Amino acid sequence: MNLKGALAIFVKTPELSPVKTRLAAGIGAENALQFYDRSLIATKAVARQIKTEIPHLDIIWAVAEPEALHSPRWNNFKIINQGKGDLGQRLHTVYKNLQHDYDYVAFIGADSPHLSHTALIEALNLTSKYRQEKFVLGETFDGGFYYFGGGKKLPQEVWLNVKYSHDQTAYQLSAQLIKYGGIEKLKKTFDIDTAEDLKNLANFSENLLLPEQLDLIEWSRSISKFFS
Repeated sequence: MNLKGALAIFVKTPELSPVKTRLAAGIGAENALQFYDRSLIATKAVARQIKTEIPHLDIIWAVAEPEALHSPRWNNFKIINQGKGDLGQRLHTVYKNLQHDYDYVAFIGADSPHLSHTALIEALNLTSKYRQEKFVLGETFDGGFYYFGGGKKLPQEVWLNVKYSHDQTAYQLSAQLIKYGGIEKLKKTFDIDTAEDLKNLANFSENLLLPEQLDLIEWSRSISKFFS
């Protein structure tokens, strides 16, 4: 049976919304925008590679701004609007809407561009396998999460009863999810929110990265050495 899956990549449109504001506080707004643009390029390349290996998976940009749905930035994959409200409300909206058309749904952002396509394929395969039993969660070292996947319906309060951008975010989300199924944990990693995170990216080494990811890491090395 060929299950139909969706990988939603949550993004903002820099021309319309501030991006990477905490990173900008450490490395400047222009450098933060450069990081975001390069991160989108790397994430896009990873998504394309994943698509070649999971052909029944749709890659979908989950775009924050409704007026950006026709932006040329997002013309590579399918597009969905995140909807209104805070992050919890928007996560609920995207998950609920995509569940109408897909057997399983996964979320990532564009702020973990070092994730290899092989690691994400493994996460997606686990999501497909456990879609009616477990949720799949990849946590970050700062208490957030970089990957979510599932196939079971979830009420809105699961997403709303979580404090986001907090060191307890993944813990609180897990506490909500466990009421509706098991949780399969992925290997912890980092995402890039601050200048210190950018240093982690500069020091990151992985054999299975794509050229676009390696280019971003090389750029981060050229930038991070100027900041304490």
